[in-house]
Amino acid sequence: MAVEPILSLKNINKSYQIGGQKIEALKNVSIDIHPGDFISIVGKSGSGKSTLMHIIGLLDTPTSGQVILNGKDVSKYPEEHLAKVRNSEIGFVFQAFNLLSRATTLENVMLPLQYSNTPKKNWERKAMEMLKLVDLQERVNNKSNELSGGQRQRVAIARALVNDPSIILADEPTGNLDSKTGSEIIKKFIELNKLGKTIILVTHDNDLAKIADKVFVIKDGEFVK
Repeated sequence: MAVEPILSLKNINKSYQIGGQKIEALKNVSIDIHPGDFISIVGKSGSGKSTLMHIIGLLDTPTSGQVILNGKDVSKYPEEHLAKVRNSEIGFVFQAFNLLSRATTLENVMLPLQYSNTPKKNWERKAMEMLKLVDLQERVNNKSNELSGGQRQRVAIARALVNDPSIILADEPTGNLDSKTGSEIIKKFIELNKLGKTIILVTHDNDLAKIADKVFVIKDGEFVK
C-alpha cells in the first residue's frame, strides 16, 4: 500500500503585481513530500526558490493551485488558522538563526510550545529532550549571544523539533557558518533524517543540496531536470 504524502503542492502558481508589471514567481509547480524524505530545493537568486519555500512553510499562499498538508487543503486557510497549523506542523531553521538574544537556550527552545496545546508543565521537559538530541544540554542557561554560531544553529534545530512537526524546513542553514561548523550542522540533519524526520533543505549551494536523497532544481519559477 502506497504511503500518502505529508505535503503535496499541486499546480502551484504565484504572481505579484509590481507597478504595472506582473511577475510570475512560480509556474505550475507540483511536488510530493513523503514521511522520512530528505529533499533539497536548489536555485539561484531570482529562481523562485524563496517564494516556493514560503508556500511550503505556509508563510504565503499561492495565486492558484493546492497545498495539501496531511490530507487537508490548507491553501485557502485564513491567516489565523494557518498560523496554528504552521506552528504545529512546520519546524523552521533559518540562516540567521532567529533566536531571542536576551532569552536563554531553554527559553528559546520552549517558545513554540507557548502557541501549542502542550500543557505548560511539560514545556521544560520537552525542550530539554530536544536540547539533548542536539548535544546542548550543558548550555540550557546560556543566552544566545554567549553561544557560537554552530551552537546557535543547533538551538534553532532543537526549537524547530520541539512541537514534533511533520516537516523540518531549513533555509540556507549553513549560510552564516564556517565550513567546519557547517559540516557539523549537515551531519546533524543527516542524523535527524535517519531518526525518521522529514527534511526539506532550501539552498543556492549545489554541493550542499547533494546531501539530500532527492534534489529539485528550480529555475525561472519552474522545476527543471
